[in-house]
Formats: sequence, C-alpha cells, structure tokens
Amino acid sequence: MQNINSTLQQAIVLHQQGKLTAAAQLYQQILTVDNKQSDAHNLLGAVYVATKNYKLAEKHLLKATKYAKNYAPAHYNLGKAYLDQQKHHLALAAFSKAVKLQPDYVDAIFLLANTRVQLGVVAQAQAGYEKVIKLSPDHFEAHNNLGSVLQDIGSGEASIPHHELAIALNPKFELAYLNLAYALAKLERHEDALAVFQSCINYCSSARLYQNLGTTLQQLGRMGEAQQAYLKTIELDSTMGSAYRNLAEITKVEANGKIDIKNVVQAGFDAPNMDEKSKMHLYFAWAKVNDGAKNYSLAFAAYKKGNDINRDNYKYSKNDSVELFTHIMSAYSESFLSETSNSGVEENKPIFILGMPRSGTTLVEQIISSHTDVTGAGELSYMGDQTKQYKGGMLAFHKRFSGMGPEKWATIAGAYLQGLNGYDEGKAHITDKMPHNFLNIGMISKLLPNAKIIHCKRHPVANCLSIYKAYFGAKNSHPYAYNLKELAHYHNLYEDLMDHWRAVLPGRFYEVSYEELTSNQEEQSRKLIEYCGLEWQDACLDFYKTDRKVKTASAFQVRQPMHNQSVDLWKRYGDALQPLLDDLYIPPEYQS
Repeated sequence: MQNINSTLQQAIVLHQQGKLTAAAQLYQQILTVDNKQSDAHNLLGAVYVATKNYKLAEKHLLKATKYAKNYAPAHYNLGKAYLDQQKHHLALAAFSKAVKLQPDYVDAIFLLANTRVQLGVVAQAQAGYEKVIKLSPDHFEAHNNLGSVLQDIGSGEASIPHHELAIALNPKFELAYLNLAYALAKLERHEDALAVFQSCINYCSSARLYQNLGTTLQQLGRMGEAQQAYLKTIELDSTMGSAYRNLAEITKVEANGKIDIKNVVQAGFDAPNMDEKSKMHLYFAWAKVNDGAKNYSLAFAAYKKGNDINRDNYKYSKNDSVELFTHIMSAYSESFLSETSNSGVEENKPIFILGMPRSGTTLVEQIISSHTDVTGAGELSYMGDQTKQYKGGMLAFHKRFSGMGPEKWATIAGAYLQGLNGYDEGKAHITDKMPHNFLNIGMISKLLPNAKIIHCKRHPVANCLSIYKAYFGAKNSHPYAYNLKELAHYHNLYEDLMDHWRAVLPGRFYEVSYEELTSNQEEQSRKLIEYCGLEWQDACLDFYKTDRKVKTASAFQVRQPMHNQSVDLWKRYGDALQPLLDDLYIPPEYQS
C-alpha cells in the first residue's frame, strides 16, 4: 500500500467531493494497515454518520477517541452520531468534550446548544448560541436558533431581530421566515407575519410554507385565501395530512361549492407513503366532510380512527388526575378562601373565561371583546405558568400555595399581570380565555380578588363529543381527549371540582350556558356585558364581524352568526357514543 498519509489525503478529497463509498474504501484500507490510525477512524465514522449507519459510526468514532483522547473532531462526530439517534445525554457529553478540548470549535458549540434545547436546558443553550455568534457573526442558523430560544423563554420581541438577521444572511433560509412569522403572530402582529410569508415565497416554495401561510390567513379571517393556500400545500405535498384537515375545517360541503372538498380529501387516501401522524389528520378531515354531509356513522368511524392514532402519542393517567383534583378541592377550602386580608393584588383588568374546551369559551370571548373597552387576548398560559415553578408541577404548587403567604401571592399576581399587560391596548379590560383555568379558580380568587371570572358550561355529552371531534395542536395539552371513557373520567372530575367552587366561592363567578346563549343570544349577551361592569354595545351581537384574530379550534365557527344547530347534534351519533354514556355523569339540569 502507498504511504498512509497520501492515501488519507486522497480519501479526504473524495470525501469532500461527496464520493462517500470510495472514501470509505480508502479509510478501511488505511485501517487494515494501521488499526490505530485515529484520523481514518474519525473520518470513516463521519461517513457512516452521513449515511446513517450509526452502529458502525459509533464503533469507529469510539476508537478514534480511544486512540486520540484529545482529538476534538472525533468527539464532535461522535456527538453528531448520538444526536441523530436522539441519544441526547450521550451527545451532550461528546460535544462538551469537543468544546473543552477546543473552546473556539464553532460547529461543536452550535450542536451542543442544539442538544441542550432538546434536553430543555434553555439558558445554557442561549449562552451557546450567543458564543457562536460572537465567534462567527454570520452564522445564520445560530441567529435563528437564538431567536427560537428567546421565544421559548417569553422574549418574543427580542427574538425578532435574530430571525430577521438570519434571513438577511441567507434569504433562502425558510425556517427563519417561519420562526419570524410565528414570533410576530404570537405578538398579535398577524399582518406583519403575512408579509413575512409573502416575502418568503419569493425564495422558497415548500408545502410547509403554504401550510403556515394558510393558518395565518385563517386567523385573519381571510378564509378564501386560506383555502387556496391549503390547496397549494396539498399540490406540493399530497402526504401533508394537516392541510386536508385545515381545509376541511373551513370548507362547507356543498354540491355547487367552489371546492369539491369530498374529492380533495378522498384523494388524500391514495397519497403514497403517508406517515401515521398525517393519516390521523386525514381521518379528522374525512370525518369533518362526512359530518357536513350528515353521514354521521361514517364521520364517527373516521373520528375514532384519527383519535386512536393520536391516543398512542399521549399518556392519560386517571390516578394522577384524581390526585390533582382531589388535592385542589382539599387545599382551597371555604375557610382559606374566605380570608381576604392581605390577599393578592387589587386589579380588575382581567376577565377570566374558563370551562372545559369546546364549551363556548371562544364564543363568549368574541362577544365580550367586541366591546370597545375590552381587549381579547385569547388563551394565555401565564396563570398556568405560575403553577410550574416547583418540581412536581401543578400538584406541588397547589400543595404549597396556602402556605406561601401574602407577599408571595402578590409576587405571583404581579408576574401574571406583567404577562397580561403585554396585550394592553389602553382598554379597561383584557380577556384570558384559557379553558383549564377552571383548575385555578381558587388561586385566581386569592390572587386577584377583583378579577371577573366567567364559567362556560355545556351539556356534558355535547361537550365531550365536541372535544373528541376537535384536533388540539398544543403538545400534551389534552391527554384525556382521545378516548371516550377517558373523556368521561376527566369530565366527571371537572364537574366535581365546579361543584366544589360553587360551594366554597358562592357568587364569586358568573356561569353561562352554551345552550342558553345560542338560543337567547341578546338576553344572555346583555347579562354577560352587565356582569363585566360594562355599558351595552350592539357590536356585541355582531361579534362574528370583528377583525380580531382567533387561534383556537373554534376559529371558523365564531366568524359565523350565532346558531344552535350543534346543541343536540350528539343524539345523531347513536350507539357510537355508548362508551361515553356508560360512564359520564349528567347533572340534573341536563337530564330530561
């Protein structure tokens, strides 16, 4: 064999040219002569990483680090092999070693930061991206990822310049456009987000881009344009199931409609190589089409298939839910809640709208936020975020709450109000319609004794069916939603908790019935506005005409005039709902 160094250089040239098979053959020839040649092990390992042969990659990269312990590139490539396999802790150790050996190793610092993001160590990831940018100011991916980290920690405004700079450095970097648009939308700057997508179209044309464009147009109420964006998404990638679902949600099934939604969705089932998640979306779309055509048995069968697929990605623990609800009822006793001295912050700006998902919370918010003295902020996580301060999450927080004392309560209330005030438009009130704040009614009453609280309630069967028919995009947000018996279990706990709040906080919150609201719109709307301490405005009857952005699963429905067509819809599904009916508690007011 010729000189090892000469062969190595020849292999490196082939490697750089992308001729990986030929390069690998030369690396293997070198190792036949000298099995301790660390460069050959490292570079052969890198070839195997690139070709996703991770078993051989790890074998050679571990040998490279064994024969040359201080060889930073070998640790870096080993980290890449682990990261590609989502072995995050091993990747963390490998990249950390590479950076320790070579503190200015930009690629290693960058992937170390990426790994920390995956592990949820966001503060250290932020520092890593900042170091990459200091060493390499034109590193557009680091700017983009730093922007995403800033979004994750609630600094959405600060994220924007980094996404913008990433785009300036690489105008074809689609992910930066998507992240910038997301940051702008979170700040309610939807028109600006739309402009970002329109700029991106000049450089990129992916299905993902048009899917996100459609979502923004839908939030703006521009349904016709949203439909065209979703159709373009499907044209570019027929396997993107979420585009079919989004299109079906905003397209009526009509014989003379501009879009033959039935044929569009049906064709999706012929798309090759569609993954399970996309199939789940497609089943929801097919269910929606059949619902619109009043083919309820076909619709329910499709909903079940979609939910069964989705259920595999969630873990709902009945025991954990029982423990949480039971402790909340124990912790927030009548005697504790009746102690008003030094309690919370005297602020009446918030209007909390809560209840089970799909109980009418979005509709109620639309009505109230149509008033000129109210800003509708949508589903805000700030109150729930306060309960995540302790190891053990919400349960641990509520166990500690009563012992925190007035000073800590005021701090928590202040932190919530700081987040809420990010939506301040100079109006008297701001709505927060996070449904699951029903868990926090006791805490809210203690922290913000002057805040208005509106509880939306609905017939349990209709409510559970509506949840079962909805797709919830937020990760792990509704783990009970995908199985009828688990839905019944969770809803029963909710009913028990609301009975508790009524007993220990009599008159503290206002309750509105979905059925009564949709049957007697003006009367119930006037009562809502009166409860909020506002003068009546006729715009509250024309809530569907507002240009306010809506992001929840009800986005399409609340842009239509009010109707009560879904009140008894559940009765049309017959025996399919029996697993729910067997276990679900029906309060006396809904028994007939």
